[in-house]
Amino acid sequence: MEKRQFIKYLDTILNPYGFVKKANYWYLNNKELIKVINVQKSDFGNMYYLNYGFIVSKLAEINPDMHIYNRLGSLDTRENIRIMDLFSFESKIEDNQRQSEIKFYIENVIIKELQSINTEDDLVKMLKGRPHLNDIPLVVKKHFNLE
Repeated sequence: MEKRQFIKYLDTILNPYGFVKKANYWYLNNKELIKVINVQKSDFGNMYYLNYGFIVSKLAEINPDMHIYNRLGSLDTRENIRIMDLFSFESKIEDNQRQSEIKFYIENVIIKELQSINTEDDLVKMLKGRPHLNDIPLVVKKHFNLE
């Protein structure tokens, strides 16, 4: 699978959910949060990562980057290896199988999580459930009084 083909495939998955593509990003904007999905190419071969998260709308002018950042992966070692193989276009996986499994992970991990968080309150609740907030920008911590 080539990058152009991969990006078009992601469009077919994300467009029905209301995401709008801009460069290698897809955005779904609501009043309080902007949901973001991003494709990032690895510096080490023909491999890609799917990043996803949120921009807090009130803070978008201060810091327009993704405020809450996640990367598709798994804590289960075998599953994480499979996910990495799916996004490595050097791996010998048939395109139909690759597309099917990528769609599964996008819909059952990324979309599921993004759909469960629709307000700042939902986002704060999720953040408070994390073991630490070391990866959260200071501007976001201050906005939510999470210092």
